[in-house]
Amino acid sequence: MYGFFVNFATPMKSPYLSIIILFFVLISFSALCAQNTEKIVKIDVTGYERIDKGFIINNITTKENEPYDLDKLREDMKRIYKTGFFSDVQIDVKDTEAGKVVTFVVIERPPIKAIYVAGNKKIKTNDIRDKLKIKTGAVLNIEKVKESLDEIKKLYMSQGYYAVKVAYALDFEEGYDLIVRFTIEEPEKAFVRKITITGNKIFSASTLKKYMRTKEKGIFSWITGSGILDEETLEDDRKNIEAFYADNGYVKAKVGVPDIQTSKDGKSISIALSVTEGNLYKVGTIDFAGDVIFPVEKMTKNLKSQQGNTFRTSLYQEDILMITDLYQDEGYAFCDISPLTSIDDESLKVNLTFNITKGQEIYVNRINIFGNTKTRDKVIRRELKIAEGDRFSSTKLKDSKKRLKNTTFFKETDLKIVKTDDPDRVNIDITVEEKPTGTLSVGVGYGSYEKAMVTGSISQENFLGTGRKLFLDAAISSVYQEFRFTYVEPHILDKKIDSAISIFNFKRIMDTYDYKRTGGSIALIRPLTDDVKGSIKLRHEKVQVTNIDDAASIYIKDQSGTKTTNSITTALSKNTIDDILNPTKGVNAEISLELAGGPFGGDNYFYRMIAYYGRYFPLKFADSSLFLRGTVGSIRTYGGKKLAVYEKFYVGGINTVRGFKYGEAGPKDSEGEVIGGKNQLYFNTEWIFPIFKPAGLKGVVFYDFGAGFDDNKGFMLNGLRHGAGFGIRWFSPLGPIRLELGFNLFPKKDEKKQVFDFTVGTQY
Repeated sequence: MYGFFVNFATPMKSPYLSIIILFFVLISFSALCAQNTEKIVKIDVTGYERIDKGFIINNITTKENEPYDLDKLREDMKRIYKTGFFSDVQIDVKDTEAGKVVTFVVIERPPIKAIYVAGNKKIKTNDIRDKLKIKTGAVLNIEKVKESLDEIKKLYMSQGYYAVKVAYALDFEEGYDLIVRFTIEEPEKAFVRKITITGNKIFSASTLKKYMRTKEKGIFSWITGSGILDEETLEDDRKNIEAFYADNGYVKAKVGVPDIQTSKDGKSISIALSVTEGNLYKVGTIDFAGDVIFPVEKMTKNLKSQQGNTFRTSLYQEDILMITDLYQDEGYAFCDISPLTSIDDESLKVNLTFNITKGQEIYVNRINIFGNTKTRDKVIRRELKIAEGDRFSSTKLKDSKKRLKNTTFFKETDLKIVKTDDPDRVNIDITVEEKPTGTLSVGVGYGSYEKAMVTGSISQENFLGTGRKLFLDAAISSVYQEFRFTYVEPHILDKKIDSAISIFNFKRIMDTYDYKRTGGSIALIRPLTDDVKGSIKLRHEKVQVTNIDDAASIYIKDQSGTKTTNSITTALSKNTIDDILNPTKGVNAEISLELAGGPFGGDNYFYRMIAYYGRYFPLKFADSSLFLRGTVGSIRTYGGKKLAVYEKFYVGGINTVRGFKYGEAGPKDSEGEVIGGKNQLYFNTEWIFPIFKPAGLKGVVFYDFGAGFDDNKGFMLNGLRHGAGFGIRWFSPLGPIRLELGFNLFPKKDEKKQVFDFTVGTQY
């Protein structure tokens, strides 16, 4: 601020004083006039060619007719430079009578005419270009070039080329163009040869390594990709180990920063991890706060975290979900369970508090379906466990999603809760992504018993979007022929009853005879509960036994001729499998009773009972599962009729007891021909684990035991046959592929010690 001060109380005694006052008045007047030149009257930009002037002006905060502020102009200069389009930015200021004229002088970075990559042999050029942060036609940005260099390194490192060297060069051509060249020096692929974990006392290194995606190079690394180091994955591994400790009560366990060492030749990598385990903490007090609408005893009883037990984070999260489901099943869709924990280091306990805010009771307003271009709305709606107007239930919502998934009509299903203007009403938006449900395939397969086979099939599992299923299958091999047509009509007359009609023609060549079956069946299936179904099936078929060898036993010769079978079968089944295409947990069980002959006519009179129970157990390690199944069956004749050989149980083979040929784990006649048994009992144990998840490739290790019998003595454990082995499974686009090598653990005379079962395509 310019100004002056005069003391009028002092009399002027000198002429010099008047001159001094006049001098100060002139200076002040000049300063006031100079203030007009501090105003910015014009802002201009020069030096731009390809970049639009408006883009530059938009990055300038200083405006015309504002006071001249040099600091603000410097910030504008930096802001223009940070856009990355300019190699230099300067400010030119000129004084005029009206004020200051500010001009931003810019020098544009040259445009990138071409980008070249050289030296790469292990990784395709297009894959490298996909990682670049720069593009042709854009102006040069050195930071983006450096980022591109880092991305190339990450790409190589992700594939095991850990010691890769990448450099860049800028070639300026005549005029204003630029060429960017990336030069890559590829090393030998480096593998993780050793992972060392120190400081661990409670859990072994091998246990901790199971929770790491980074693995040491192994025999199957060419399939599994083990031995490749990715630093982001390694950081996740460190967190996973800490989470594992926390899930076992060591809530303060820490894993240090990994120490990565590369050998001089760049081929081997060693990783060292240090662990600080800390103390074991147990569950202390358990409290509920807020909107408690259930008896505390009920909620406490259902908790997996119990006082005095080891504190586990996974169980604690499950408890939160359990309480959330309890409230949401009562209609409180937006309830909030705030978990509060306090750690008592003296008593080594974790005290738990569930703070509950139940919110408002919610009802379903509308159910909207999106994405179904083929499948009819009613086909989707009939799978839902919740309807419009119902009180909200998270359990019913989860069950609905599971049922939609198990239709196999959709790749993805997504159910979202959408709030409405009415605070106690929500919409449920169901978005589905349909997948092809029709197949046409012809293939060649092989089985240890069937040998070479040709298969073909036409199927449509969602005919015209109605949910109807049509199957036409054919298979021909050296020992059998089969043609089968099946039609499934779901929800007859929109009732909860399904029907299935099947027509078949089947021929099998045994060692000393042939038999041919022609006929069909019709079945009705009704769900009794969410997981339990009841069914009834009528079967009619004509069977011919022909081409009996002269060396065949009398029993086989007595089977000669044509007989008719009419039967009715009732069954009760339960299925809680989580995913029918990729099961990991749940139960699949059934018991059935078949009655043939008598009031139904025909030549064969018998009654047959079959029961099986199978269950999948998810395992914590290796994302694997355990499958256990037991099967028992018995068939008896009545009315003085003989039992047909083709109605018996044939135990042995890929679908019963592996390590044996078809029927070999059951009775044989005097000529060594398998003739089946009146009873069957066998058990299957499988450990199923992923080999290569992206391709759906799995491995299996199995142990089977069982047998077929003609008398009850066979049900004694000392009469059972035992087999074990391993295999590979792949649900390929052409159908299931199974390769299983089974070993007969206690072979008898003339029995093979091992049997290799190999099926490709549709299995029969």
